[in-house]
Amino acid sequence: MKKSDKRAKFLKKSKESVKEAMMSRDMLLGSVTKSIENLDKTINLLGEQLEEWYSIYFPELKAADRVKYAELVTVLDREDIDEKELASLVGDKKAAEISAAAKNSLGAKLSSKDLSQCIALAKFIISLDKQRSKYEEYQKELAEELCPNLSEVAGPEIAAKLVAHMGSLSKLALLPASAVQVIGAEKALFKHLKNKKIPPPKHGIIFQHVRISASPKKVRGKIARTLANKITLAVKADAFSKRSISAQIKKDFDERYTEIMKQYEKQKKK
Repeated sequence: MKKSDKRAKFLKKSKESVKEAMMSRDMLLGSVTKSIENLDKTINLLGEQLEEWYSIYFPELKAADRVKYAELVTVLDREDIDEKELASLVGDKKAAEISAAAKNSLGAKLSSKDLSQCIALAKFIISLDKQRSKYEEYQKELAEELCPNLSEVAGPEIAAKLVAHMGSLSKLALLPASAVQVIGAEKALFKHLKNKKIPPPKHGIIFQHVRISASPKKVRGKIARTLANKITLAVKADAFSKRSISAQIKKDFDERYTEIMKQYEKQKKK
């Protein structure tokens, strides 16, 4: 075979490999996950700006999150409070508190033009949140399609974040459980490696799992190790064997979680 033929064959094979990689749905999952993260940052940043801006008019107004605050801005008129409309967003008690605060507000009076700009920003924040919800649903569908075992064991959101962080399902599947446990906590891990006096991280992205985040600090490390082990089994099945093994893995994880919590309660009593 001539050198030119070999080169042409090599280039053809390379193009096919690149095309196959580009068509990978792993990349779609990674992209939508990053889009959600970026939307979260944007909503938070714009929400902060909205609160700073609107507080000139109504400094007493407080809300649990940025989107809820934006929703309140779109329906509020300090001079003519509609408590029923407020109650539909925050409940009767909170609506009554906002109404009372509006009557005695220390805020400045703004023109309808000035207020309309605040309301426009609030509506934009709400529209971003709606788009985020759409992406979140799409993320869930992709995760359940690409990694059904992992999605069932860790939850679609955590599954998507793990795959996105690693770049592909196959890369994630090659990691040991100890590495899976701290994905997303690389900065803390590097700090520990530089200075051994700093304790190593016990969990990264998987901390978002309710069984870890809602548990006492003393047992989070054990639960994280257990979950990481189960995730490793699930993702290997998704990437290589394609077998459905999530039911057994979840059962094993639940049993081990119950055992850990029982041990913790016994030690707590002692």
